[in-house]
Amino acid sequence: MIKLKNRKKQEIGIMISPMIDMSFLLLVFFVVSTMSMSEVKTVPVQLPAASQVQLQQSSQFAVTVKADGSLYLGTTPITQDTLLAQAKAQAAQNPNFSLVIYGDGKVPYEAIIHLLDSCKQAGITRVGLVAEQAAPHAAQ
Repeated sequence: MIKLKNRKKQEIGIMISPMIDMSFLLLVFFVVSTMSMSEVKTVPVQLPAASQVQLQQSSQFAVTVKADGSLYLGTTPITQDTLLAQAKAQAAQNPNFSLVIYGDGKVPYEAIIHLLDSCKQAGITRVGLVAEQAAPHAAQ
């Protein structure tokens, strides 16, 4: 009679460590990719400070007013008449259309007020101004 060695029985199981590693890797990928999708590309300007800031994420047009008074739609230079014509067309198509103005801190208020008045005359009622939050000691 042949003697067989006692074999240890291997337990059958599912290795979940690699699956957990892949899940965390996918989670990190999606978090990083969604963070970069929320940026609005504009021409860099020195924004004025404000004590209270509210973020507006639903805007469709981001307009930048540089210190010399030039206008940009996103990163493209644009005239005020062309901007108002495009904004008026968008507002007619989309009732939730809004226009956000990034005004340089060195731009005279007169230029911003003139742009706001022109927007109102064109029928654009949802207009916002962007400012950076002031430092705590500067707000007092």
